[in-house]
Amino acid sequence: MQFSAALMLALAAAAPSALATDPVEVLVCSEALCSACETFTTDYLFPASQVEGMNDVMKVTYVPFGNAQIDMDAKTVTCQHGDTECFANSYEQCVTDIYPDQADFLPFVACIAELPTQFKMSQDQSFEDCADANGLDFSLIKECHDDEDRTWDLQVKNFQLTPADHTYTPWIVIDGVLYDNSSHEFQKDVCDAFAAKGGVSQACADLYAQM
Repeated sequence: MQFSAALMLALAAAAPSALATDPVEVLVCSEALCSACETFTTDYLFPASQVEGMNDVMKVTYVPFGNAQIDMDAKTVTCQHGDTECFANSYEQCVTDIYPDQADFLPFVACIAELPTQFKMSQDQSFEDCADANGLDFSLIKECHDDEDRTWDLQVKNFQLTPADHTYTPWIVIDGVLYDNSSHEFQKDVCDAFAAKGGVSQACADLYAQM
C-alpha cells in the first residue's frame, strides 16, 4: 500500500504521536560474517533507527544465529562461516540479552558490522572497543561471553527465534511478512507497514515529504 506525502503530513499534524499504535515488529535474522547482513545493518537498519521517532515506529528483534546448525544432544553449534562467526555471534547475543533496548544494542551491532573481518577473528579488543564507543559495560558482556552455560542458552534462544523455513541471511520479517531485501527502502517500507495499521509518526511524515 502506498501513502502520499500530503496524506501523511496531514495525519501527522492531526496526531503527531506514534505511541497510540503498536510499533511494527521487525525480525532481523543475521550472522556476524555475512557481508549482506553487514550491508543491511550499516546502510539501512541502523540509519533508520537513528532517525528521531523511528524507534517508536519499529521494534527490532535482532537474532544473530543465521544459518548455523545446532546439535542439542552434543551441545554444539556449527556456524556457516566457521568458529570465528560463532565467536562474534555469541558477543552479539550477549549484548542483545544484556541490553534488550534497540537504542542500546543496534549501535553496537552496527559498529561490529563496520569492522573488517580480521578484527572479528576471536579478538576481544574489537568488541570491547565497540562496547566502549557506545556506552556499554564490556565487563558484563565479556562475563556473559565467557560463561559456557549462558552462551549455550543464548545460542538455543537465538536458534529458536530463527524461522525454520529461512533460506538465506539476512532474513527480515516486517509484521509477519517476509521483506524483499532488494527494496533498498527499508525505512519507507517500515513506515508503510506502520501506516497500514493506522500508525502516524512525524518521522514517517518527514520521510514521505522528501519523496
